[in-house]
Amino acid sequence: MDSYKKFLEYFQISKEDFFDWGIKATIFPPLERVQKEWGELKFRIFNDKPVYIRGYGRDAHGTQLYLDLYKYLFNNKSILKDPSNNTAPTRLIEKSTGLKKNKTIYNYQVSHIWGKTKNVFLFEAPWNICYAPKIMDPFTGHEAMGDLPAEYKEAFIRKVYEIYENYIADYNRILVDNEVGEKLNEYLYSIKTNLSTKEYERFCKDVKDELSPISL
Repeated sequence: MDSYKKFLEYFQISKEDFFDWGIKATIFPPLERVQKEWGELKFRIFNDKPVYIRGYGRDAHGTQLYLDLYKYLFNNKSILKDPSNNTAPTRLIEKSTGLKKNKTIYNYQVSHIWGKTKNVFLFEAPWNICYAPKIMDPFTGHEAMGDLPAEYKEAFIRKVYEIYENYIADYNRILVDNEVGEKLNEYLYSIKTNLSTKEYERFCKDVKDELSPISL
């Protein structure tokens, strides 16, 4: 028995209509703003300007591993931990859409579409941030289980991929052009003796996921 299915059946809402509403109710930054902000973000990353990422590990104690990594990969010594873990993306989407939670819109939350919030490109990427209706959180949150959430996530990602395909391709090219995979392995080898086996294995898994290409 799935309570989500019981809900839709009781209110006589088809799965397709519910999914369609969820996608249409999501607020994305206008494409002209996406282009501008994405260009500015890349400039900051490659020119040692401040860029934010979300903290890593319990009480964010592992964040320095990422900060040192970005010095190694992009010679950027100005990467910072976001003070609230959501300040920079919230500021960005407010500026890009002209909308503000609990001021001009209600019951929306700032959401990272592909996650990867320790990724220096994707935490502030305007094409990775949206205002999601909170009513859809049971279908998109980490705790969401069952067929319906999986189907909704797939439908949502496919639609967003269509919108932002060029930016996703650009991000994937950046990883290749900067040999991020190869340099990441070099960095991981260099820090192996600095961490316990458990910490090292966990970080290797997490950072490779964070810096992986985006695909359907």
